[in-house]
Amino acid sequence: MLTSRIVPAIIPQSYADLVSQISALRNLPEVHVDVIDGEFAPGRSWPYPDGMNTTTVLDLLAPFSLEVDLMVERPLVAADAWLEAGADQLVFHIETISAEALKHFSDSHAVTVGVSLSNDTPLSELDSYIPYVDYVQLMGIAKIGTQGQPFDESVIERILILSQTYPNLTISIDGSVNQATLPRLATLPLGRFIVGSAIMGADNPREAYQALTKLSQS
Repeated sequence: MLTSRIVPAIIPQSYADLVSQISALRNLPEVHVDVIDGEFAPGRSWPYPDGMNTTTVLDLLAPFSLEVDLMVERPLVAADAWLEAGADQLVFHIETISAEALKHFSDSHAVTVGVSLSNDTPLSELDSYIPYVDYVQLMGIAKIGTQGQPFDESVIERILILSQTYPNLTISIDGSVNQATLPRLATLPLGRFIVGSAIMGADNPREAYQALTKLSQS
């Protein structure tokens, strides 16, 4: 279930790092966890260095509406593991899964399903996936997998085209959402903003979250 307009995003490097980042976000409603296997996207995030024992974080993440972004070559395996960890929303990248496989997953699992795609993948490739998803995540950065990258201007046109094609579709944007870009992004037909370094790199992440929330509503 999509609960928030501003959603803090973390890329945990270890179990200890996950605990530390989550503690900085306590009492916030939702968190977005980037899961990176080092094959689909560069770099690796927990739990890949330590194995797929995701159930160890079930209690830790239970207070949040949990969105998991599956930047992995085998998303169905990772999806099952994160469902055991309490995931409420799963984001699949269409470059890693067929529309038929996603339909089967969506039909057989009680979870909110989103899809994402890189900015060099044509939007038309979404068409076969749309009937089986609850929302689409577009990327505000050119290369996925790391935080703090510059804003990719090409996403503006993609947002407008997608919203015109599917006017009732919820669209998220992930990447380079910050104090500088949010005033412009907030004027576009976007329902959710996934925010990484602008929150997690702040001295007080909760205060940064509140400030960005207000900015997104202004």
